[in-house]
Amino acid sequence: MAEAEEWAGRMGLEWARHVQALDRQLAPAGALAVAALDPKPGERVIDLGCGAGAMAQAIAAAVVPGGSVTAVDISPDLLDIARARAGMGCVRFHEGDAARLDLGEPHDALFSRFGCMFFDDPTAAFTRLRRALKPGARAVLTVWAEMARNPWARIPAEAGQRVLGPAEAKPAYSPGPFAWAEPAYPRAILEAAGFRDIGFDEYAIELVIGDGTDPDPVERGIALVLRIGPLARRLRAADHDTRARVAAELRTALAPHVRDGWLRMEGVIRIIRARS
Repeated sequence: MAEAEEWAGRMGLEWARHVQALDRQLAPAGALAVAALDPKPGERVIDLGCGAGAMAQAIAAAVVPGGSVTAVDISPDLLDIARARAGMGCVRFHEGDAARLDLGEPHDALFSRFGCMFFDDPTAAFTRLRRALKPGARAVLTVWAEMARNPWARIPAEAGQRVLGPAEAKPAYSPGPFAWAEPAYPRAILEAAGFRDIGFDEYAIELVIGDGTDPDPVERGIALVLRIGPLARRLRAADHDTRARVAAELRTALAPHVRDGWLRMEGVIRIIRARS
């Protein structure tokens, strides 16, 4: 199934079910991304892949009075949460593929927190998105660095591999959370789409991982890892025994990362800056 179809269906629904845990997990990256955007009153901003709306809310608070946020996502389940949370008339939500939507009048900025790496034809998508921007408008796009440098993803993947064997190889740069991990790839996409002044800032962050009410932070972490992310996708058709064996591997692998009552794991992001 294509990545967009996954997000429009099952994957988007799963994220919606765990939205509070995921908001907490991604909050450090979101704070850095909004600071890099530095939205101002009166600006019109596109929030690409807005998900459940946490970033749209933060940007909206900065662009009033006079500004607006055009928030786009392909998941109806996440957009339902975003609309319920919005509380600000300056946020307009659009459901669908941003590569095909008409986003209206020219905008001052394009923003994305981990929503830009999932297009089947990213050059065509960003060419269309650039046309929704004013000349010289800024783009601020947050992506994950290489999986090897992101233990929050790498360690669960390695635990799963010890039970399930190697994951099926995907073509290079296939849509997914690490598709833009090598800077040369997004640079080539954005240049081909007509963007300029492209630069990259790298940040180390700490992710707080876990969901549910279990008093054991490792168990809370396992509960989320088995439902969200690449390992969860591999386990989708697994039987109870296989899932239990993976969970046992995760208990050993994740235990060293507990501090202050939470599972805390390192991550590395890059914030891409460009001009239209």
